[in-house]
Amino acid sequence: MYRVYTDETVDRAIAKGLEELKVSEADVKIDVEEEGKKGLFGFGRKDAVVRLTVINPELKMYESIDALIARDAEQADSVIAEEVPEAAGAPGSGPGSSDSSDSMEESENEEADVIEAEELAHVPAQDEEIDEEVQVQISIEEAAEQTRDYVERIIQDMNIERTSEVEVLENEVHIELFSPMAAKLIGKRGITLNALQEVAQQFFNSIYRSYGVITLDVENYREKRRETLENLAVNMSKKAKRIEGPVKLEPMPSFERKIMHHVLSGIEGIETYSEGAEPNRYIVIEKK
Repeated sequence: MYRVYTDETVDRAIAKGLEELKVSEADVKIDVEEEGKKGLFGFGRKDAVVRLTVINPELKMYESIDALIARDAEQADSVIAEEVPEAAGAPGSGPGSSDSSDSMEESENEEADVIEAEELAHVPAQDEEIDEEVQVQISIEEAAEQTRDYVERIIQDMNIERTSEVEVLENEVHIELFSPMAAKLIGKRGITLNALQEVAQQFFNSIYRSYGVITLDVENYREKRRETLENLAVNMSKKAKRIEGPVKLEPMPSFERKIMHHVLSGIEGIETYSEGAEPNRYIVIEKK
């Protein structure tokens, strides 16, 4: 599912496409079909041509590009249809109030995700101390099951229905969560899920003295996020070459930065490095 856009420059064509599709550069694969030419005195000028292909799994659920573009209007119509009988003549129901309300609700939801993630990050690893001798004797399988139970209790306190599976492969423990409220468990760009994983790792370390790594996932979100990050790395490397200046990405946890660095290391003509302090450390991409 894709659409082609043209404009005077590649960047303007991309911006036009992102605006119409209402997506970010992480949601699409960007292919430059024509770089465009300025021409001389108006002769020989040629617009840049780019192809934006939707790769975000959630957005690919729409049957066509037109349906994707119209998604906000359809959702707004649905909301208006539900609220008209009650909201008729109500204060704040005039022109422009819907956009303001939607923006406020989205902002409140993002803020709630951040607050919840911060609270999770400060959850104590355990309620009581465990004898060191017990820690040495416990197997990684036992530690994995106890960690899963611990995570389940936290999610239960969040009033979220869920089930889970645990898999142990050598020193790696994978806990997969399933829930009708998966989006709430994940949070914006995985912020809640990452906080839960950090808490799970701390708990695991407190009961298992040998080395082990916890990976917490919700309905295969990690793999979808990996695909998004890999595509973003390619898009931003192309942008760095076009603008011939540094491109700064949003802050990411270390394991997501590693994914980005790995992809970028295979792209010629660019260099990458990280700046900032955790948890606000981010990647910078530059043309060599």
